[in-house]
Amino acid sequence: YKAIFAMPESISKEKIDSMKLYGAEVRLCKSVPFTDQEHYFHVAAKLGEEPKCFFTNQFENLANYRAHKDGTGPEIFAQLGEKLDAFVCACGTGGTLAGVGTALMERKPSVRLFLADPQGSGLFNRVCRGVMYTKEEAEGKRLKNPFDTVTEGVGINRITENFKVLLGRSGMLEGAVKVSDAEAVAMSRFVAKHDGLFIGSSSAVNLVSAVRVAQSLGPGHCVCTIACDSGLRHMTKFWSDEYLATHNLTSRDVTDVSLSFLDDNVVNPARCYD
Repeated sequence: YKAIFAMPESISKEKIDSMKLYGAEVRLCKSVPFTDQEHYFHVAAKLGEEPKCFFTNQFENLANYRAHKDGTGPEIFAQLGEKLDAFVCACGTGGTLAGVGTALMERKPSVRLFLADPQGSGLFNRVCRGVMYTKEEAEGKRLKNPFDTVTEGVGINRITENFKVLLGRSGMLEGAVKVSDAEAVAMSRFVAKHDGLFIGSSSAVNLVSAVRVAQSLGPGHCVCTIACDSGLRHMTKFWSDEYLATHNLTSRDVTDVSLSFLDDNVVNPARCYD
């Protein structure tokens, strides 16, 4: 099948080029708020209305959630089983956390689920405070792009149908963790140096959150997350010092200084970690 991808022009060059190399057509769209009809979601939806076309709609299509409920979740439980205490994951569409969480809780109801959320996203406040709000969107401070972050692929400022699965089941989400850009960047450099893992921004957000959840639960608990993207897809953005400088991230931010919480032995009993 011919594939057409509508993508924001601000996305990393590696992602754009990889789609083209697979033979897909790429339609680059302005990096505008979701309410703008030139947003890539609306452009893709309109393309899907053309004859012999189908809009996969990964944000609202519950096949996304079901794929993780029937696939990823059972795979994780098969590997970790009853020793698993918590699962932590960032959300773009929400399908991974909703699907994996449903599968895990069906097998072990005591498993705790936590949202990992990058700066610029409103999901943290929606989970922890019941209001979809980010300080970047405060009156007089709204930026030209919906997300002011160096991360890609996770974080959003609306509730998708896949994320509604999490909100529609009382007590399914235990809480959320807010991750700064500096922490995400520092974590990526930390695991590259100490573990030989070359990860992307989504993975870095997940790892920072998993560490915080592990600290809050205390010793002896098993916390799972997903390293879902490679650094190879982020060479010109998340892994570029020049690009980070445009977001006021200095060399000091990408050292172990930003991971000082790794040495913090204080257990935080709160549900939400900001």
